[in-house]
Amino acid sequence: MSSKEKYCYKILKSHSLIVDFDGEPPRKNVPSLVEGETFKKWKNRVLGEDVENVCVYYAEEPAPQTKISTLQRWSDSEHFQRMFKKLEQEKEKKHAVAVDHAVDETIKKLETFPREVLDIILDEKKTELEPSVSQFFDRFLSGSQSDINTEELLGSLIDKYNALVKITREGS
Repeated sequence: MSSKEKYCYKILKSHSLIVDFDGEPPRKNVPSLVEGETFKKWKNRVLGEDVENVCVYYAEEPAPQTKISTLQRWSDSEHFQRMFKKLEQEKEKKHAVAVDHAVDETIKKLETFPREVLDIILDEKKTELEPSVSQFFDRFLSGSQSDINTEELLGSLIDKYNALVKITREGS
């Protein structure tokens, strides 16, 4: 969203006014509302002296004979269209980021499991494990962070098992 649209949106949220103007906002944050302030003082304080053609949009019931084309010209909704388009784009970006984050988290959950799970299993089987198996897991866990990569663990187990079978076959 451009700085002007963001600033206009901040004015809407903090001052409950829908405004448009030509020029750039004088700052990033909108000053607080001042009780009893006139439009002229508000405009200079909030929008600065360098902006021009300041419009404030407000609800007013038109006379019944007013032509729609006149209302369209009065409302000059291009600013609203730009502002809402920018808001929609920002919403879509936030949605895309949230989706990407959810996908990453799902992949992580499917590819890894907490180290504590393996620690608990090894603790429960401590008395049954051969020393070489305990040593294998000690070495594996010494290089692991908080999460265990399932593919890495399975690959290491298969490699060790395959080497053991090969040695056993060659020895018989």
